[in-house]
Amino acid sequence: MDSFTSSVSSQVIYLDGYDTANSVKTIALGYWYKNDSPGSSSNEFMPPKILDSAFYRALQEFPILAGHIKTDKSSRMYVDIDKNNLNMPVYTDTACDLSYSDMEKAGFDIKKLPIDLYGTYGVPVPIKLSGGKIKPASFHILRFKNNTGVLLYASIGNCITDGYGFVHFMNLWAEVARWMQQPQDDKREPLAISEFIYNRKFTAAMRSDETFHQNTVDAKSLSAESTVSRWLAWMSPERRGLLIKKWYEPTDYTCCFFHIPSEAIEAFRLRLQKAGASNENFTINNIITAYLVIVIAQAKKKANDDWWFNRPFLAVFRSLFDRSIDEKTTFKVTTSINMRPRVPSIEAIDYMGNLGYATSASFSNNMLQKKDLDNTLLYELVNGLDQNASDYHARYYAKVGYLMEKSPSNYLYNLSLGSKNANGFQASNHSRFAHYEVDFGSGAPELVRHAPHAYNDVAFIMPSNPKTGGYEVELKLAPDVAVHVRQNSMWMEPVDKYRCI
Repeated sequence: MDSFTSSVSSQVIYLDGYDTANSVKTIALGYWYKNDSPGSSSNEFMPPKILDSAFYRALQEFPILAGHIKTDKSSRMYVDIDKNNLNMPVYTDTACDLSYSDMEKAGFDIKKLPIDLYGTYGVPVPIKLSGGKIKPASFHILRFKNNTGVLLYASIGNCITDGYGFVHFMNLWAEVARWMQQPQDDKREPLAISEFIYNRKFTAAMRSDETFHQNTVDAKSLSAESTVSRWLAWMSPERRGLLIKKWYEPTDYTCCFFHIPSEAIEAFRLRLQKAGASNENFTINNIITAYLVIVIAQAKKKANDDWWFNRPFLAVFRSLFDRSIDEKTTFKVTTSINMRPRVPSIEAIDYMGNLGYATSASFSNNMLQKKDLDNTLLYELVNGLDQNASDYHARYYAKVGYLMEKSPSNYLYNLSLGSKNANGFQASNHSRFAHYEVDFGSGAPELVRHAPHAYNDVAFIMPSNPKTGGYEVELKLAPDVAVHVRQNSMWMEPVDKYRCI
């Protein structure tokens, strides 16, 4: 820790509108590392001293993770890095009586763990370890007995960075750890670290004072003032976090983990080619998301039908109150658009602030209720998602940035996207991030999974696992919806294994 505290400088970093809109969430993932030869060496797997030293060396490049998250009188959020009063990330390294194989048998169910994973809940809330303050980041290393493996849980506030910055910090930490384990002689190359840009002044110059001329949903959401938005903006980050956690914490949910082999993805591509998509280069994320749109829409329809069927005495009221599925309703999927490759001057640097913009695409709910998977329908969905993403560009980024800076209503933007919605879900694209390259010198993780999340109706599409050759999709749904997802042959046919907890 001394290496960091002696090098850090005091500074204040004002967050921009993109950061503020994402301040209602955290990015939290668990990296599971298995020791294949626990008894072959006296050396400890992923040595604690190495990980500790490497962490504080990597932190020198991310001093924003040791700042206090505050709000000024005009409701603007900022990070105060005070050299004499640092808000250091939570960092723990503990052992437990469970072996790695115990967790394998339990399907990596974190409810079996004898540890409270502070700050990995999905909403930034104050914790006891910090005297009731929000920590920008939390890191927990749990060592399984007999040197059989390690679980590393990492959580960073989404107002500090997005998924791009998160995985950059994790890979930097791992890179420093590998470097420290090299022989300390003349042959060891100096540690080369890129410059990470986290100061928001860089993007401030790119924002425009232009307003939206078209009557878009984004324009109305970002520019609309309300009593609720002003109230949330007036609150301290700690009080706001506790309120959001209480509001969105689901009373009951099921987490399901589905593994889709690579050959199944190729089969999806063949379906798209049959529908005339031979020249398109659709992403894995959009293909899987399109599939999920159909499956979850159908599961929600059946769960809704079950609810009314089990309450026959209310049947007379269904036509009046049930508007979940009819020819006029739409099914909405919220996705995150990565603005980095769309803004040339940002693409050329390692900017660690938020440049992931949440947007949604809507499809006819009636259209999604077909029993059999239609190639044309799949093509329309994938193409719709792809087109939705292509509509976002540098000019749009500038306009959105301006509106976000003008009003605290952007707190409500992501909150509305996370609202409990009978006709929609959120799809979080982690398939583009190098999570499986986070190697601390003892090998790549066996598995990477998202942490417990405050919001329901969420799908996490994880990157390809080199050891299993496929993609894992994590779904967090209401139990009655999850049941119908598992019973949908259209979805389960390509799935080679799954587990629900």
